[in-house]
Amino acid sequence: MPQHNDEKSIHQLVEQFKAGAILYHQGLEDEKLAVQRRGQKAVLSAIQELDAFGPEGRNNLIPLLDHPDPGVRVYAAGTLVKVIPERALAVLKEIDDFGMTRAHMTAFHMLWSHTHGGLKL
Repeated sequence: MPQHNDEKSIHQLVEQFKAGAILYHQGLEDEKLAVQRRGQKAVLSAIQELDAFGPEGRNNLIPLLDHPDPGVRVYAAGTLVKVIPERALAVLKEIDDFGMTRAHMTAFHMLWSHTHGGLKL
């Protein structure tokens, strides 16, 4: 398990998560699969490293549920479903209900996966 002892590394991981979520949705919007994959890889890597901090690691993503970019909010919500399910699912439902946006498609998929037991973030 990697050793993370300073606040800066957590901050960097949160920034990596945000950048990856934005990149993923930019690739989705531009229909560029390689860009989507780079974004998804950055997000998953940040999650894995945050999880190395222990059960509280993902809590550092909670403030992202209020981020102005819906792409960041939707990925944060999907990642936090097991940590704070009521709030995270409410964010996913709000984005899903908002209409056809790049984040709407992700929210729809995450809600469907959660309902069917397949959300793996």
